[in-house]
Amino acid sequence: MIIVDTNVIMAFLLTKGITNRIISAHKDVFITPEHCYNEIWEHRDVWNRHNLPDDELNELLLGVRQFFIYPVSEEVYRENMDAATKLIADPDDAPILALALSIHNEGVWTYDTKHFQTENVRSKIRVLGTADVLKICPVDES
Repeated sequence: MIIVDTNVIMAFLLTKGITNRIISAHKDVFITPEHCYNEIWEHRDVWNRHNLPDDELNELLLGVRQFFIYPVSEEVYRENMDAATKLIADPDDAPILALALSIHNEGVWTYDTKHFQTENVRSKIRVLGTADVLKICPVDES
């Protein structure tokens, strides 16, 4: 399992680049805290440049949740939330870190690695960039 940050989900939704190809080719690999989907929904007015109506956007997110990036309920990582909150500066990243501390995983895939750069965090989890994910989940280059 690879845990994905909200910014990776956004890249999957908004672009047809490498992120989309990796996730589409490896549908059973990616998970995220339920919190990340809530965060996307709460900020939909900021990133929804196509002005999709809420019902269409909700349907799109449901498809992603069901077929590509499985949401994990807080019950799974709740016991590690306090520790994660103390380790990471951005409170929106605490559920991601808590999930990484709670289950066996290959690491956290994020485009905002600076939030995960502290020695305390890096000593507890593996932080993945896209190149790292490609090594774990190769895609056909054709």
